[in-house]
Amino acid sequence: MTKFDDRVKEIITKHPNLTQEEAIKIVTDKNERKKKKRAERSDKK
Repeated sequence: MTKFDDRVKEIITKHPNLTQEEAIKIVTDKNERKKKKRAERSDKK
């Protein structure tokens, strides 16, 4: 299993009312925010 799949399963177990698609969207959005922050930090240097 990939780390992404593990994160999706964790979210689903913590919040059983979410569908798998919603959990995937949450993880994807979080990853995008992390990438954006990393890019902003590297641009400052």
